[in-house]
Amino acid sequence: MLPRLLIIILLSVLTGHSIADTNPTSPSVSDTAELLSNANIEGLKALPIHGLNMVKAGGKTFFMSDNGRFVITGTLLDVWNRVAVTELDKVDQIANRIDLSKMKLKIDDLGPATIGTGKPQVVVFVDPRCPYCGKVQKQMDALKGQYTFKLVPIPVLGPESQSLVVKIGCMLQTQSKDKARDALTHQVYDTLPFEIDSKCDREPVQRAMVTAKLFGIDGVPFLISPDGRTFKGAPDSLADWLANKLAPRVEAVQPPSKAAVVPPDSTKTSNDGDARP
Repeated sequence: MLPRLLIIILLSVLTGHSIADTNPTSPSVSDTAELLSNANIEGLKALPIHGLNMVKAGGKTFFMSDNGRFVITGTLLDVWNRVAVTELDKVDQIANRIDLSKMKLKIDDLGPATIGTGKPQVVVFVDPRCPYCGKVQKQMDALKGQYTFKLVPIPVLGPESQSLVVKIGCMLQTQSKDKARDALTHQVYDTLPFEIDSKCDREPVQRAMVTAKLFGIDGVPFLISPDGRTFKGAPDSLADWLANKLAPRVEAVQPPSKAAVVPPDSTKTSNDGDARP
């Protein structure tokens, strides 16, 4: 099972979308309530935190629950991007951005398949059986001289995907890593071994699943550009999106299967060697 210490470290590094810093010199509760009741709302933005919004009223900024009952005053810190969220326009800047360069997270620790030789790094969370992921992966071939793509397999489509993720993850640790990478890229898996090596280190797969959960990845593909921009789904043109040009999505994101997927550390191995929940 995933060591307790590893979970604690991952949580300490990756969690904490924000920290609310209350100020003892802030206006009283009644003063704040009076201001919000009488002032014109100058703007409101939903934060990338479930149930919390940023509100500007009377020239001041507040953080308010969806129903308006609870209000937080003070400074909101985005720990991942290392910035203070002080203005409404900053919400748009951080909502779809994960700056990996500012986080203590090494993508190689998640057991990715690597494609390309370019210096800028693109991270793509994929399911081995996701058709939309396949559309993104086909566009990588023409860009592999400009970028290095890190494909992180995670199972969102049920037990079959879970088995493939473990097999690919195990093969990526061996001399057959090129075969595993090609199988994932082209979504052709008949060359994968029938059984999973019992000596395989499954921690990278487990780290990938924990990271995906903490990043709030609820569908694939999920892309992170070299400058931290994120995208859910398959962009019409991967090249245009990476160049920060308008790239409308033409394919919907692949949502998780209704069947619950259990992390690999909680799986059992069947007689044929496949990992199943």
